[in-house]
Amino acid sequence: MKMSKIKKRTNGHLVQIELEALRKAVPLLVEMQDLLEQLESKSISEFETTINKRSGFVNSLMSASAYGKEAEYSRLLELEKQINNRLTSEDLTKSKELKSSVIAKVIDSHTEFYTETEQKTKKTLEGLMKTFNSLTIEERQHIGFNINSQLAWTMYSELRF
Repeated sequence: MKMSKIKKRTNGHLVQIELEALRKAVPLLVEMQDLLEQLESKSISEFETTINKRSGFVNSLMSASAYGKEAEYSRLLELEKQINNRLTSEDLTKSKELKSSVIAKVIDSHTEFYTETEQKTKKTLEGLMKTFNSLTIEERQHIGFNINSQLAWTMYSELRF
């Protein structure tokens, strides 16, 4: 029987750090998209293939230089390095904000869930605590933890016989 996922904790600090880094990468991605649009390409590899075919060169930087697109190509490579595959154009809304699915993925990556064993142990201990807490103070005085951390009768309990 597969138990459902129960959230243990979310590391909010790491979520905030990662979201901040992604939000800082958004303007870079927008700039990259604009440059690609100016160069009439959908991706850097498409631009490289196209310009190499036109020029007959093998080196994309030389091809871009020959057509006066060296600055744009260099900037594209720099932007690609800074973005580092963290974001794609599909990760942004039309208003150039992070999609909620991207935010949810970041939150999930920094969320811990209870394992099946932990869930079973937690359920057992919660039942044990509920039972113990239902006893009166006088009844509770009959049991305690011994030196081996086992729940046992106290030496003064009359119920142990």
